[in-house]
Amino acid sequence: MMFDQQEQAEIEPRSKKLTSSFDGSIGATSGCGTGNLTRSGITLNQFWFFAAVAKHLNVTKASEELHVSQPSISQQLRQLEDHYGRKLYRRLSKGVEITEAGRLFLRNITPILEQVAKLEGGFKPQAPKSDREILRVGGTYSASAELLPSLLAGFRHRHPTADLEMRTRTSDQLERMLLNSGLDLAVTVREVRSAELACESLRHEKVAMFVRADHRLAKTNKLKPADVLIEPLIVRGGRGASGVVDKALNQIRDEGVEFKVAMYCDGPTEIKAAVRQKMGVGIVFEDALKAEIASGEFKVLKVCGLELEGESFIVYSKKRPLSPLAQEFRELLRCAQSTKVSKLDSTTGREVLGNRRSESPLLRTPAVVQQASGLMGMIWSGLLSAF
Repeated sequence: MMFDQQEQAEIEPRSKKLTSSFDGSIGATSGCGTGNLTRSGITLNQFWFFAAVAKHLNVTKASEELHVSQPSISQQLRQLEDHYGRKLYRRLSKGVEITEAGRLFLRNITPILEQVAKLEGGFKPQAPKSDREILRVGGTYSASAELLPSLLAGFRHRHPTADLEMRTRTSDQLERMLLNSGLDLAVTVREVRSAELACESLRHEKVAMFVRADHRLAKTNKLKPADVLIEPLIVRGGRGASGVVDKALNQIRDEGVEFKVAMYCDGPTEIKAAVRQKMGVGIVFEDALKAEIASGEFKVLKVCGLELEGESFIVYSKKRPLSPLAQEFRELLRCAQSTKVSKLDSTTGREVLGNRRSESPLLRTPAVVQQASGLMGMIWSGLLSAF
């Protein structure tokens, strides 16, 4: 369809007159007078609405971009067409079509909208810079159970105006958040896999096998590994985990040893919930059990020859310098390295302190038991790797 010269002649003078008037109001530098400005029934919003509809060729998409209802946009565009006496767009079964008059109109209003955008960019007041400090830390479920909350509580007293954020995730998720600048530092239970992250050994973490207080195993002070193996285990792992647990269990079955897993869970919250339902023996870091042990709900099992222990790490970016706040918190974490390893009393839930060991194996058993129970060592090492 060709646009005739008469129609162009009727629209173009109006657009040029509006453009000239608007430019006169913002382009004069020699004075502050209003010049020859005249009032008009149209608004800049109507220009923006039409430009958005022309961009998307769809009223719905334009309304989503502008956060304005579709009826409001349609009403404003009708007023625009009534003012100029021309059809600027046509509705189709899907979307809209801009007419020749609409395309000419769009060419005339585009410089106006660009000028308004420049004006707002040059005169819009800048948002005041925030003087508030922010510390963003993350931890696995064991670190988030007690270590990080206790350190952050003391940190709050030293920095009452700082914004403190704590996130609880898996080691994989925490590493991704550090790489994406979503955290300043984190405490994980495995060494990092990315070369872009720094990793410092933090401390050894006790791992507990536990049951409900009314479970039959809770009545025995000293258990043998075979006593526990006949019970269904509730462990962390399954889909999305490292697969070490499944591999260890398969090796056990290959040896002809019966080994039952009642459930694979995402974390200690789910494991404790399953134990509450009498589904079996749970395995979690002891820090996640302190409240329930103290209340008498759960009991930590004492298994002869098995002393389960994991290791935690301080992780942060090598490429992004730590803020002064993050550096100070890292020093607090480093101080935790020199503390003694705590062990829960299975009945009171109170800490029994022991000397921190310099070596860092994942599984600790007496030498005689290790020699006689090589398969058991492999089992528990595999299970703990999933934490």
